[in-house]
Amino acid sequence: MLVALGLMEGSTAIEGQHLTAVQAQRYDRVTHELIAPCCWREPIAIHRSPEALQMLGEVEELVVAGYSENEIKDIYVSRYGVRILADPPGKDWYWLYLIPFGLLISLMLAAVVRLRSLVARTPSPSIGAPADLLAQVRVETENSW
Repeated sequence: MLVALGLMEGSTAIEGQHLTAVQAQRYDRVTHELIAPCCWREPIAIHRSPEALQMLGEVEELVVAGYSENEIKDIYVSRYGVRILADPPGKDWYWLYLIPFGLLISLMLAAVVRLRSLVARTPSPSIGAPADLLAQVRVETENSW
């Protein structure tokens, strides 16, 4: 644990010494876009496994050497495959947003249709019904006197 903390502290010290502001921004973007290959759960900027720390150092060296973001990502894609990218290319992300939204709209429409059918089933009183009811009440009360 202490070794990992020492590596993290050393990594940030190196970042502060070697990277210009533009390079630091590029480094930050790239490290948030690459997933740690040990468990495939978190970006290397957050994850603190030995593999992620090694990748942080490599990315820093590549940024200092002048590689662009796409060139750095291409290096890791060729090494690990598209899975290394936090946001892989393609339209797969489209389904992640479309399906829940479509499901929500479908459920809302089903609720509206169901409520309308319940309202349509309840008998609506006819126009003469209150007068007929009053007449029946009068007859019943007159009979009871």
